Amino acid sequence: MKLPKLSKLAGPAGRAGWGLADQGLSSLSNLAVGVLVARSSSVADFGVYALAFGGYTIALNVSRAVATEPLGVRHSGARAPGWEKAVRSSTATALLAGLAALVVGLLIAAFPGVPSPGVLVAFAVTMPGLLLQDAWRWAFFVVGDGRRAFLNDLVWLIAMAVLFGGLYLTGAASAFSLTLCWGLGAVIAAVFGRFQSGLTPRFRLVRHWLKANRDLTPKYVGEMLAVSGTIQVYMLGITAAAGIAAVSGIRGAQVLLGPVNVLNQGIRAVAVPEAARALKHSYRRLWRVGLVISAGVGAGALAWGAVFLLLPESIGRALLGPGVWAEASAVMVPVILLQALGASNAGAFAIMRALAAAGRGLRVRLISSVVLISAGVTGAALNGARGAAWGLAAAAFFTLLLWWHEAHRALAAHRAAGEAERGGPAEAGPTTSGF
Repeated sequence: MKLPKLSKLAGPAGRAGWGLADQGLSSLSNLAVGVLVARSSSVADFGVYALAFGGYTIALNVSRAVATEPLGVRHSGARAPGWEKAVRSSTATALLAGLAALVVGLLIAAFPGVPSPGVLVAFAVTMPGLLLQDAWRWAFFVVGDGRRAFLNDLVWLIAMAVLFGGLYLTGAASAFSLTLCWGLGAVIAAVFGRFQSGLTPRFRLVRHWLKANRDLTPKYVGEMLAVSGTIQVYMLGITAAAGIAAVSGIRGAQVLLGPVNVLNQGIRAVAVPEAARALKHSYRRLWRVGLVISAGVGAGALAWGAVFLLLPESIGRALLGPGVWAEASAVMVPVILLQALGASNAGAFAIMRALAAAGRGLRVRLISSVVLISAGVTGAALNGARGAAWGLAAAAFFTLLLWWHEAHRALAAHRAAGEAERGGPAEAGPTTSGF
């Protein structure tokens, strides 16, 4: 039997490895600030932080939809002059999105009666740097340069650690100062990204960029808003139904499960290209690649969750503080299921991206949004934080089934379209049978 060349195996493994390593650093910074804010603030203040972090996630996902997603779709491959112009355009688009988010954040913070406005200000003033830093990372991944992306996130983590050290040495650590220094670390990394790439964002190219990608961005924005907007809406709904402590508990558990996002986002950075390669071989291989991706991410998520189920109470209190830990431990099991089930749709997502089934993906996101919001808020109204968490876990299970159902239909539709174009079934080609 002829063995595959090591170079063929090293390519996908290497790309996946850098994706996981880079996302590990990014998620480590988020985990660190979440844990430290939880320990330095009240349960109510941490709840405000959780809602503000949700707002940051919305801005980040919108930026990716209009800036980095089109870059990945249309400019993957070797670094070339076309890539350089595209990066100048996409990074300028991300920076402009950050400036818009800055204005919105400051307006919300200035609204009378808003609790802990300092945390909102800290997110707002660093938003341009946060979004630009993310755009540099994805620009490097597009041309397979995961090392530069990793180095950029390492600069963020080091800068943040130095700033955090200064806060604790001077006794100035608080929810506001920790959040601000976390964001300032991203600003420093964003500046470093400009020197790594040798390119500068060009605002005059933004209009051309948006026009050139107007066939993609509306659906991508719809998907991204459905994802991040859903989280924000059900968090607000749970707050209204069960109080800010319920949100603190769910967000506290999610902070501890942050490495699940490392695995999920790291795999997704390379899953779509690998799925596209599998499609060129056969539909059967594409389906198997999707299953392997989902099984691996889901199993990893459950394994990490099990660690926190076995942790002594003292360690949990040391990580999050007594107040937040008490709320988080009460909902840990359903939040673990929520994270694991949500991560397990990665394979179906990659399949539909490879098949360019953007319409199906958007439909799944919209249906899932309604189900998650309804289940979370209803659960909160019936049984507080526990009811909300179990409602979200049940909705995540339904969503996972929906993702795979649509992935199966997308495969069948793609095959039928190919056969119709060829005038009949191919004598030897991809097949969707056998799964």
